[in-house]
Amino acid sequence: MRRLVQNVFLLCILLSSLSSFAQSEDLFMQIWKVKEDVKLSPNAAKSFEQFKNQKMEILNQIKDLEFKYYKEQETDKELKSRILKLYTQKHHLVDEIKQQAIMNKDEALFLELMEHIRPKDLSKLLQNEKLNEARRTLYEKWLESIQNTAIGNQLKDFRLMDQNGEEINTADLRGKILWIDSWASKCGPCIKKLKQIKSTYQKHQPKGFQILAVSWDYTVRGYIKSMEEAKADWIKVMKKHEFNWMNVFDIGDQIMGTQFGSVGKNLLIDEKGIIIGFDLHPLEIEEVLKNL
Repeated sequence: MRRLVQNVFLLCILLSSLSSFAQSEDLFMQIWKVKEDVKLSPNAAKSFEQFKNQKMEILNQIKDLEFKYYKEQETDKELKSRILKLYTQKHHLVDEIKQQAIMNKDEALFLELMEHIRPKDLSKLLQNEKLNEARRTLYEKWLESIQNTAIGNQLKDFRLMDQNGEEINTADLRGKILWIDSWASKCGPCIKKLKQIKSTYQKHQPKGFQILAVSWDYTVRGYIKSMEEAKADWIKVMKKHEFNWMNVFDIGDQIMGTQFGSVGKNLLIDEKGIIIGFDLHPLEIEEVLKNL
C-alpha cells in the first residue's frame, strides 16, 4: 500500500510539473531569442568585455586559493580571508555593470547579465518606457519567476521525495537555518560546492543548520535523461561523495523553473522561512552562520 501511495504521489507531481516545465522552458527560450535580436552598442560591448575579463581573473584567483585552502584542511585563516575578499570584489564588479545597465536603460546589457539579474534590477528595466509591449510582458513574466528568490521574501514551500521514497516538505523545516542547493550529477562545479560545504555542515548541523540538496538530473536543459537513468546517476554521485544531508529529486522541473531558474544556484533561509541569501559561496554561508 505504501509503495502504491508513493507511486501515485510521483505520478501526480510528474503530470502537474510537465506544464511547469513547458512554461519555464518556453520563457527561457523566449528571453534567449530576444537576447539574440537585441544587440549591444559599441560602448556597452566594450564594458561587457572588460567585465567578463575582470570576472574571469577574479574567479581564477579564487580557484587557485580554494585549492590551497581545502588541501590544507581549511585551517589557513589568511587564505579564507583572501577568498572572501575576492568574492566581495566579484560582487562589486557585478553591481557596477548592473548599475551601468540601469542608468543607461540598456536592455541589451541587461540580457547579457541574465545570470546576475535580481528582481530589483529587473524592476528597473521595466521602468524603461522604450520597451515594446511584447518584451515588457515577457520581462514581467521573468520578474514573476525570479521573485521567488528575492532576498527578504518568504520561501515558496515545496514537497519532494528523497532517495528512500520519503516526502520532505520545506514547511516542516521551520526553526532551522536551511541552505537549499540546486545541483545535478553531471555538474562539476555543483559537486565541488557541495563537497566544500561539508565541514560547515558538520560544524553547524548540531546548532540547527540543515542542507536540502535538490537534484535537477531529470530536467537539466540540453541533457534530458530517462527518469531511471537520472535517479541512478543522482544516487551514485550522492553516495560516492557522501552527501549525507537531506537529498530530494526534482521531477519534471517542478522546483527549478519557479524557484531557482538554473542549476547551481542556492538559497539560504532563516528560521522563519525568510530568504536571507542567494547564490552564496560555502565560505560566505559559514560567515553568515557565525554571525547568526
